[in-house]
Amino acid sequence: NVQKIFHINKRLPTDLSPIKVIQGVKDLLKKCVIVAGEDRLSKQANENATLLFQCLVRSTLCTKFVSEEYRLSTEAFEWLIGEIETRFQQAQVNPGEMVGALAAQSLGEPATQMTLNTFHFAGVSSKNVTLGVPRLKEIINISKKPKAPSLTVFLIGGAARDAEKAKNVLCRLEHTTLRKVTANTAIYYDPDPQNTVIAEDQEFVNVYYEMPDFDPTKISPWLLRIELDRKRMTDKKLTMEQIAEKINAGFGDDLN
Repeated sequence: NVQKIFHINKRLPTDLSPIKVIQGVKDLLKKCVIVAGEDRLSKQANENATLLFQCLVRSTLCTKFVSEEYRLSTEAFEWLIGEIETRFQQAQVNPGEMVGALAAQSLGEPATQMTLNTFHFAGVSSKNVTLGVPRLKEIINISKKPKAPSLTVFLIGGAARDAEKAKNVLCRLEHTTLRKVTANTAIYYDPDPQNTVIAEDQEFVNVYYEMPDFDPTKISPWLLRIELDRKRMTDKKLTMEQIAEKINAGFGDDLN
């Protein structure tokens, strides 16, 4: 731990410049080479081989973390960069070396922990995500339809501090279908639409037919009644006009 070795006090300011952090990370990643060569194929192969490592280094050693959270000094940062480079070179293996057992162990340990976490979070709605071996299979197979898709979004500006604005962003981002806001559906045989067989809808039907803009005799006797969930509609900030507009846009002349 660099902070312990160099006795870093998080309360004191650091002498490390953000520019030095950026340049140090760039120089480190240039030295971390797996596939040597200056030709285009070698460079592409090396980039593919070190892509995840570069993502990890850049996200862990970003200027905000190093300067504000870790409070590393210039000396500590240079030592850390050198240590990462040394361990990277030591971690490389020779072509043909047998790594099957180590690879299986490295894959099995996190998979086992994910499985244990699945049982620990059983029944917790906020942790209702796919974990363990099923999640591992989704990742390996690049499943197009994961069982429990989720997304963590960090908001900026006013939405980061206002719950109502954050809710508006959520409603705009989340894909909502008619199924999600529907409480019940039923099909009725209703030969006389103006005197509907559904007693609870009679008042609504009377208001609807006061000024009809179509011929009631041409209406189909079969009625599809969709009952919307008021709570879900309010939660998604949807209106009846929006629902009707989408239904008409989807079915067009098939409805009357």
